[in-house]
Amino acid sequence: MTSAPTPAANPKARVAVIGGSEDGKTYLVSGLVRGYWRAHRLRAIVFDPWKGETDWGPSAWVTDDFATFRRAVNGTTGCVIVWDEGTTTGGRDRENIALFTAIRHRHPVLVFIGHNYSAMLPITRGSLTEILLAVRDPDDAAEWARIMVDEDVRALATRLRQYEFLHKRKHHPCRVLRHTPAQIQKGITL
Repeated sequence: MTSAPTPAANPKARVAVIGGSEDGKTYLVSGLVRGYWRAHRLRAIVFDPWKGETDWGPSAWVTDDFATFRRAVNGTTGCVIVWDEGTTTGGRDRENIALFTAIRHRHPVLVFIGHNYSAMLPITRGSLTEILLAVRDPDDAAEWARIMVDEDVRALATRLRQYEFLHKRKHHPCRVLRHTPAQIQKGITL
């Protein structure tokens, strides 16, 4: 008798997904949510102010109410936490530092989605383990290069095409990712 495979050890990641409108940020992250479920059996708690526009997959619990999101984050452990539209929903609010801290200690994965470097407070940017950047202007790219201590971030992030993302994990080389819709629907991992 063959036993079912056990999921790989749970990952630890604090990821910022940064880009402009129509870069594919939310769609990419929906693929990550499916991938974390498929590879690690991690359920997701998603704050999505545009609830209903994105299919987050069967493992995701989605709310468009930030207070409800905050309670869910603080009342659970061991989930993938997705904070969409962080630029306009409190990524720079000092009162949310405690929320970032709670996520870091209670959940293995945080994915913060925003529009640029300034969408997050310095203290929260400093706790990131990786970034996924859509095409960036040179100034924004330079700031991310400084945070990730890798000059390749600045050079590569200014040359991306639509739906391409520069992935940089601390202490690892940069790589450019481009996923097909089929891959996103199946689930992707970093």
